[in-house]
Amino acid sequence: MSGKYCVDANIFITAWHISYPPRIFSPLWDQIAQHRPDIVLIKPVFDEIAPIPYSDRKLTIVEKKVKYPLQVWMDESCFAVHEISDEVNAVSLNLEREYETDNTSKGAGQIDITLIAYAKETNKTVVTLEEKQNQKPGKKYNYKIPLICKELEVDCITFIEMLDQLNIRIK
Repeated sequence: MSGKYCVDANIFITAWHISYPPRIFSPLWDQIAQHRPDIVLIKPVFDEIAPIPYSDRKLTIVEKKVKYPLQVWMDESCFAVHEISDEVNAVSLNLEREYETDNTSKGAGQIDITLIAYAKETNKTVVTLEEKQNQKPGKKYNYKIPLICKELEVDCITFIEMLDQLNIRIK
């Protein structure tokens, strides 16, 4: 299995729409697409990033590019989407219980936990925009991705660190 970096949905959503929009940082996104074999998108993360409603699936490609530019870019760039195995699912369910994951927690959500479980089981690095928590919150349901990764000894880096490790440069 290829790929080293398991990316959180916020990498694509926030970076694309807010921090590094392609209308300004087009070379960045071209280089990211070239490095797609290094990037692991698990199905739950992909579904979070690229949900084109059924009613819009019949739009022309031009209409989709206007309405769903990130999703179309991901499709055109041929990012591979990895299914979740039963083993990863079992690890994820145990971690959800341990970290008290539910819809009201302020920490990692169910998809985040699945991402961490996948990275742990496949020896990958998690990439997220979430900030490190210098102090552990009183309740585990407030733990964010970097803290859970640290506790589980899963490598976790930022988007910029991934770009640096991939030697992606904007000139």
